[in-house]
Amino acid sequence: MDLLERTIYYVPDPPRKPRERPMKVLALGFSRSGTESLSRALRTLGYNHVFHGWRAWESRPMLWRAWVKLGRRKFGADGTVPGDTGITREDFDAYISEYEAVTDVPWPMFAREMIRAYPEAKVILNRRSSVDAWHRSFCTVLRPLTSGWFYHVFPWFQADLYWTRRFMDEMFTPFFRGSWAQHGKWVYEEHSALIRGLVPEENLLEWTVEESWEPLCKFLEKETPQEEFPSGNTPAYVKAAYETHLNPCITRAKRNLGISVVCVSALAFLLVRRPKVSWEWIRNVDFQAFFGK
Repeated sequence: MDLLERTIYYVPDPPRKPRERPMKVLALGFSRSGTESLSRALRTLGYNHVFHGWRAWESRPMLWRAWVKLGRRKFGADGTVPGDTGITREDFDAYISEYEAVTDVPWPMFAREMIRAYPEAKVILNRRSSVDAWHRSFCTVLRPLTSGWFYHVFPWFQADLYWTRRFMDEMFTPFFRGSWAQHGKWVYEEHSALIRGLVPEENLLEWTVEESWEPLCKFLEKETPQEEFPSGNTPAYVKAAYETHLNPCITRAKRNLGISVVCVSALAFLLVRRPKVSWEWIRNVDFQAFFGK
C-alpha cells in the first residue's frame, strides 16, 4: 500500500510558508456544533484568516493526505505508539501558517497537540445545547459520506477521494473508538472533559450558537457587532457544499473506473492473443497520470 500511496495516490503537500501572524483562537468543538457560524463570526470580529474544515476540500492540493499523515502519527498507523505523537507547532504550521484561528475538522482530533503547540491562543469549546441533537445531525451528514459507491468504490480510482476515505478510516474511526454512530455521544462528552482539563479556566470559553455574540465578544475582548449572528449550516447545505467540491473528483473517478474496465478487458485479450505485446504495453502505461487527476 505504501508504494501505491507514493505513486498512484500521491498528492503533494502545499508549499510551506513561514507564520506571519500568531495563532489567536482555537475552536476545538466537533463538527455540527456551530463551527461554520463561529468561523463567520470570527471573521466579522476581525480574524480575517480562519481555517474552517471546508478548506480541506477547497485547497489545491486538497489537504486530506496531510491530515492522514499527522493522524497516523497520533493513532499509531505508521508504527508509532498511539498518543506519543511528537507533533509540534512546526508540523501544524506546515499547513496552516497563514491562519490565526481554526474551527471544525481536523482540529478536535488534535486538541491536545494544538493546545500544547499554541499556548498563546484562546480556546473555545463550541458545543450543542443537546448532545442528542448534535449526534443526530452528525450522523445525518456522515452516513452518505461513508456508504455506497462514494465510499467503497470511487476512492480506488481518484487520489483525493482515496485520501478522503483514509481520513475517515484512519482518523474518525479510531477517534470515535471504532464507531462514531455507536460511541459518538460519550466520545463527545469525553472530549469536552479533556479540553476542560487541559485549558486554564480563564483561557477557555464554553459556548453554544444560541448564546450569540455577547459571551464570545467578552471572551475575545471585542466590541459586539450590531448585525445578527451568522446562521449555521443545515445538513442539506453541508451535503450540497460537499457535492460542489466533490463532484469533480467523482467525475474523474467514474472516468478512471471506465478506463480501468477498458484496460483490463484489453489486457485480458492481449494476454491471450499476444503476451509479449501486452506486457510491453503495461510497462508504458502511466497509471498515476489518470488515478491522481
